[in-house]
Amino acid sequence: MSKIIVSDASPLIALAKLDHLELLFCSFSEIHIPNAVYLEVTSESQRTDAQRIGAFVTKHKAAQCFIHHDLKSAEYLIFKGRLDEGESQAMALASQLKCGVLIDERLGRSIAAQHSIPVVGIMGILLKAKESGAIERVKPLIAQLLIHKYRLSSKVINIVLNRAGEQ
Repeated sequence: MSKIIVSDASPLIALAKLDHLELLFCSFSEIHIPNAVYLEVTSESQRTDAQRIGAFVTKHKAAQCFIHHDLKSAEYLIFKGRLDEGESQAMALASQLKCGVLIDERLGRSIAAQHSIPVVGIMGILLKAKESGAIERVKPLIAQLLIHKYRLSSKVINIVLNRAGEQ
């Protein structure tokens, strides 16, 4: 996968809730965010996760984190018929940049695969962070995600914990 990624909203919110947005840089050198996604994740400015995402983008803007104008391309229109605005923009931008998309929603992941767009999710970010030594364990972070009502299947959790050697 490319060293750049386009992010959808859910993984950004999840990493912000964990206060671990910097873990994105264990896997990628550049994070690209469609404006629709950025507005979605920062619009409720009283929320701690929205504040963290805003601060993260501001800190890394123009060097590692890029906000893109929303697209109205033919690719966007294909995705728009099947996904919400943020997901559609993320898919269209990933297609344009010829990179992967950071997304966890099942439908979005399925549609990305249909269009040969590489996919990574929050679990992949956590595994890579452990491999790089940025975090010691993934299990406590998964537990925190579950407390925050982040939807993860027990099958995926078991696979990740097994790969992380934390079963």
